[in-house]
Amino acid sequence: MSGRHARPDPWDDGTLDSLLVLVAESLGYSCRRVPGDIMLLEGANRLHVSMRNLAQLARLVPRDDWPALVSDHVTTIVTAVEEPLDLSDFDLAQHLLRTRIYPAEADNGVLAARPFAPGLIEVVVVDTPTTVRTVTNEEMHGWPVSGDALFMLGRANVRGDGPLQMDEQDLGGVRVCVLHGWTFYAVTHLAWLEEYLPIGPYGALVIAPNRSLIVAHPLRISESSPRARYRTAVAAANELIAQAHRAYEEGPGSLSPYLYWWRAGELTLLETRYEGDTLVLPEEFAAVLATLAAEH
Repeated sequence: MSGRHARPDPWDDGTLDSLLVLVAESLGYSCRRVPGDIMLLEGANRLHVSMRNLAQLARLVPRDDWPALVSDHVTTIVTAVEEPLDLSDFDLAQHLLRTRIYPAEADNGVLAARPFAPGLIEVVVVDTPTTVRTVTNEEMHGWPVSGDALFMLGRANVRGDGPLQMDEQDLGGVRVCVLHGWTFYAVTHLAWLEEYLPIGPYGALVIAPNRSLIVAHPLRISESSPRARYRTAVAAANELIAQAHRAYEEGPGSLSPYLYWWRAGELTLLETRYEGDTLVLPEEFAAVLATLAAEH
């Protein structure tokens, strides 16, 4: 498997950097680039702004709207830090809690976070009308509810916000289910994927390339021979991997360019490789397909 992909081609000529510096300076912050495609803002606080994510957001709007986009983006980040919420009253805070999926490298050891899938973590956040901010372990431990119960509450609030939109599509000859929504929490819905689509004992191939998108291919063992069953899974995997790489680069909110196997609520990373031009799925995966098919 390949490592992290390079940032999207910088079709921006430096305009976003210039706009960010202007906005930051108007708010009393100086700026400098640091490794990882990050702009470090220093002033009353030290803040990090992901230029990759900002570029992904900018791709979604006309260039004339960039000044307003950058101003809103930076002001929201600064306000969240300079005017922290009082989370001591749990009766008030609990309705604002959600769980959001982030790349594993976002875990700085301070967040109220737990593993969600290989390369992904589930984080408790506070969702307000102006911003989404992460919850720290220290804050969590000051509440009467913590640990698994807090994550359950966050998930329940995500579910209470309503379902994602689901469309069936043909992806290169493969039928897939596309779950999407204008929400930071779309990928949290993987926790109850079987409520969206019929998934048998074989599970489903799944990608979660960015915060707004899940694409799933339920594995239905209808072919007569193990070879045909494997070929169908490889065809689906090929299409999903290509889609994952594209949507990961486009963002916004890039999560994972990799392929997962969803089965009984658990997500396993499928370590794919190529032999020439042919995609090869892990032997354990192929063996389970053959074994399950023999049992049914």
